[in-house]
Amino acid sequence: MARLKALKPRIQTISQTIAKPAAVSERRMTGRKLQSRRFNVWLRDPCCATCRRVVEYPGGFELDHKVPLFKGGEDSEENCQILCSGPDGCHAKKTAEDLRGW
Repeated sequence: MARLKALKPRIQTISQTIAKPAAVSERRMTGRKLQSRRFNVWLRDPCCATCRRVVEYPGGFELDHKVPLFKGGEDSEENCQILCSGPDGCHAKKTAEDLRGW
């Protein structure tokens, strides 16, 4: 009895590797460095960048990236701004707007 030959695949296989997501930032800033950045940006301009309301340090604002990190913005002090916090604050509105097109 003759041996059966293995058939070659007719369908081309795809790569099994998973693409690495776009590198936004290898590591987000935390701790003292982040608090120092928050203070420096607040000292530069203690007002909300959108509504221009004066915000208190440290709990009255969120440090926001002008160009979001997930859209290619840099994690730098120059790309940071102060936005008032809270459920009706400018930070919540900007975040919702940034995510709308994502």
